[in-house]
Amino acid sequence: MTTNQTAQTSGPSTSGTTTSADGTELAWSRAGSGPDLLIVDCVGVDRTTTPQPGLPAALAEHFTVWTFDRRGKGDSGNTAPYAVEREFEDITAMIDLAEGRPVIGYGFSSGATLLLLAASAGVRLDRLTLLEPPLMPEDPEYAGRAEAQRLLDTDLAEAHRWFNTTVVGIPDEVMEQLPPPSERDLANTRAMVHELTFLPGTLAERFAGLTTPTLIMASEATDPGMLADCKAFPETVAAATTAVLPGEWHGVDDQTLTQAIREFAG
Repeated sequence: MTTNQTAQTSGPSTSGTTTSADGTELAWSRAGSGPDLLIVDCVGVDRTTTPQPGLPAALAEHFTVWTFDRRGKGDSGNTAPYAVEREFEDITAMIDLAEGRPVIGYGFSSGATLLLLAASAGVRLDRLTLLEPPLMPEDPEYAGRAEAQRLLDTDLAEAHRWFNTTVVGIPDEVMEQLPPPSERDLANTRAMVHELTFLPGTLAERFAGLTTPTLIMASEATDPGMLADCKAFPETVAAATTAVLPGEWHGVDDQTLTQAIREFAG
């Protein structure tokens, strides 16, 4: 792994790049001080387009917060062929930036599921703090992959909408409140096939042997099926506990999340 670090903005904030095991360059940022915490974003977004833009700053009041663009998104590379194991290597490359200090993982939505997979595969994370990881049954013939590829080849805007409504399950009334996707959003949409590769087959039973202390957080106002999955997760995974927080559909405000994470991992 090689690292290039460049001072940026004011105070301790820093940005740079590091190289994953397969040579993919990953763009990252760091802010704050305290225990190291790595944020892993959800599908279709990067550090600048995240649906939780204020969370890194809120967490940076208590943690050293690392954010990065997952492969295929933002300013990071996208070496082919894709395999979820490459993302485990990316997370490991980011952990290595902490120079041996314990690293807490925070993930939202599919980023949370990715962290569950990584920790189960042996990636050394001290604790996991996860907001509403989608847990999907195995589906080798998953038709969504073919439909996603068709849309990616023909209409990125429609692919972006299809994923959000069909896979993520964003209600129509919520979609109507969202701004149209930017050019950066559309560019990031191409990496949605990564999620369609690793999400099927991620029911709680897959993580029964997980030993990393894990906090599963969910909004009290989220999708009922998602809420039920999060509440039931510790019944299968002994290392996990659940916190139901005030919030909205698939979302919890930054301060509430920060407090829950501090109480579990701070």
